[in-house]
Parts: sequence; structure tokens; C-alpha cells
Amino acid sequence: MSISARKLVMNISEKISLPDTVIQVNRMVNNPIYSAADIGDTISSDRDLTARLLRIANSPFFNFPSHINSVHRAVTVIGNHELRDLLLATCAIDVFDKLPNELVSMETFWRHSLRCGVIARALAKHLHKPNVERYFTAGLLHDIGSLLINHQLPEQAKKILKQSSHHRQRRFVIEQEQLGFSHADVGGELLRLWGLPDYLIVSVEHHHTPLLAPRYQQDAAIAHIANYLSNTLLSNIGENLEVPIGLDIKALNTAQLSPEDLQSILKNSDQTFNETLEILVYDQVA
Repeated sequence: MSISARKLVMNISEKISLPDTVIQVNRMVNNPIYSAADIGDTISSDRDLTARLLRIANSPFFNFPSHINSVHRAVTVIGNHELRDLLLATCAIDVFDKLPNELVSMETFWRHSLRCGVIARALAKHLHKPNVERYFTAGLLHDIGSLLINHQLPEQAKKILKQSSHHRQRRFVIEQEQLGFSHADVGGELLRLWGLPDYLIVSVEHHHTPLLAPRYQQDAAIAHIANYLSNTLLSNIGENLEVPIGLDIKALNTAQLSPEDLQSILKNSDQTFNETLEILVYDQVA
């Protein structure tokens, strides 16, 4: 019996729902009748979410010059949409760490995802983009569909992983051939179910195929490039960039980035990654 990306997500929708507070904040951010104070009040009602938010706000991730001692101050300084995107990112880790997954190491998965998010954020900052947290969130969640495939279709996923490893084929290509959809499609459907913004949905759905994105092509290109950089080394960027594995060269033009930009950004993002890893990942997967 065939299954679609959407059906796969719907089959497990009850197990992968976001916390009520995050769902409420998402709705409030999208409705202009709610103020930053209203959003702060809602977050403050959740003690765990409040503690997590303040730890992130006072981490090197933001490097604010003064201590953020309240949720309301965090909302004001960080911004409504930016804060929503950060809450989504960190809560998604909780959601998926509750799902059994025997095919991949969750620590390895989130390390790669976080590195991708940090690099995407750095690329966006380099390009002077507003709300760089949207790029971080897209990077962090770009592979989340693979966890659903692993959980829902473990035997097929095991064969796909084996074929990808033995024949050095891109996993999303094999998924498309054998399942009729890829982990990028599944991730997009999940974010659609969660009611997230189009820019996140498109970035996740097209992080392997940015030039096919119907809109937000630059967002998708940044996610694509960040994914490539999170899997590579500085030594691979430069003269050999004409024939890289896993990178669509045309995405560089779409993102308005050069190979020299990539070298600098990847080098400088390592410190941010290491400083952020413990707060966003280790505390939640330990």
C-alpha cells in the first residue's frame, strides 16, 4: 500500500504535536491584536519554557551586553517572530527525542542539525537579513522529516541508509525513487501541520532543491548551502568548489554568496556552534 508524505505525517500527528504554549504563541504572533506583553504573559505561564528561553537569551548565541532577567524583556529585545522561531526550534528537539529511533544517533543528528542552523544564521547575518532566527530554525529543522521516516517506515529507511552508504548516493534521491517522496517533503508537511510560516516550510521542503522552490528561493538556498557546509571541511571550499558533492553551485548566486564568504563564515561559526550546543541539545537529549 502506497503512502504519501502528508499521510505519513498525519498517521503520527498526535505523537508529534508541539506544546500548547508554543501553539498559542504561534497563533498570537500571527495575529496583530496581540502585543509583545501578551506574548510574554503566555510564555511566562510555562515555567520550563520560561527557563529555557532565558538561558538562550543570556547565552553567547545572542551575546547581549546586559543580562536578560525576564521573558517580557526577552520578547522586547529579541522580537516576536524571532522568539517564536527559537521556541519552535528548541521545542522540536523535545518532541522528537520522545520518539523511539534505532537507526540514527540522536546526538549526532542534532549536532548536524544545530551546526546547519548556526551556519544558516551566520550566512543570513552576513547578508544583513532581518530576523536571522528564521534561518537558524530552518537549518535546525531541515532534516526532521528523516526522523519520521525512520520511525514510521523503519525497514525501508534501513535499506535506504544502507544503499546511500554503500553506493555514496544522496539519501533524498533514493527516498524519492523508492518511496515517492523524500525526508524534505515529510519535513515540509510536518511544519505545515504545525501551522508554521511559509518561509520555514519552503526552506525545509527545498533544502536539497533550492532552485525549485516556488517562493522564498533565497531562504531555501541559504538552508541548502548551510547543509552542505555542515557536512564539509574548510579544505573542501575553494578551488574545488566547481564540482562539490551535495552543493548546487547556482544556489550561491541565488543566495548572493561567494566561495570566499563561505570560508569565512564556516570558520567563524564554529565558536558559536560549540557555545550553543550544550544549551540547545545536550540538556535535552541527555
